[in-house]
Amino acid sequence: MWEKLTNIDRRWLYALMILVIALALINPVGLAIIPSAETKNVYDIIESLPPGSIVWMGMEFSAGGIPELMPAILSMIRQGWKEGRDLRFVCAGMWQMAGDMADQAFTTLKDEFPNKQYGVDWVNIGYKPGGEVLLQQYQNNIIETALGVDFYGNDLNTLPLMKEFTSLKQADLIAIFCTGTPGEKEYIKHVTSPNNIPLIESAISVSIPEIMPFVQAGQIKGLIAGMKGAAEYEVLVGAPGSATAGMDAQSFSHALIIIFMILGNIGYVLTKNKKQAS
Repeated sequence: MWEKLTNIDRRWLYALMILVIALALINPVGLAIIPSAETKNVYDIIESLPPGSIVWMGMEFSAGGIPELMPAILSMIRQGWKEGRDLRFVCAGMWQMAGDMADQAFTTLKDEFPNKQYGVDWVNIGYKPGGEVLLQQYQNNIIETALGVDFYGNDLNTLPLMKEFTSLKQADLIAIFCTGTPGEKEYIKHVTSPNNIPLIESAISVSIPEIMPFVQAGQIKGLIAGMKGAAEYEVLVGAPGSATAGMDAQSFSHALIIIFMILGNIGYVLTKNKKQAS
């Protein structure tokens, strides 16, 4: 038997791995997830905002960041729109797909929150060229900097929320979702530190080591670290989703790899001893 295992076609191993991951994604079991302090800080900061507060959502990522960042965005909107909280969101970004990412998030939750109205409860300014200069100008006049139109071509002057929210300095909280540069460094330099506005961030896993010094220095008040952080946030909000399923798939795939390693080593030792005895 062990000789057969040592010579097994590796395609069967790949097929088994695909099957395990697929089953976990299709039917997640909800393995225990304990939220980290950084993720709990994000949740607590959102909870501490007075009803009706305005949150600036910086969509600083493209389609490649959807698996890790979109679950966090959806959870933040859910938490902000739960009964009695009624936060308002203004979305924009320095990345070209900023408007598309915001549109995907709010379209996903459209049926879940049928009473929320565009222009009143949320606005999608989308991408505007200019990079970090854009952040500086948004602090002077958002509508002029955005050239007067939102992602959908609407006149920003006609949107009730934008009549109240005219400068980035008026944001009660900055929440950014990043996969790279421009990102947190530009916000810290030009917006949050100069104006003493709290900053929270959701970032992809590979960026976490670079971001942690900002967290430790207190420049980032809360961090949702990759898919694991997004799953933790889903648990805190009480709405498990794709990140929770992704962590199940990751955990089961890791367990399967460990099983392969154990069986491989046992087979190697037994077949080696058998060869030496003969």
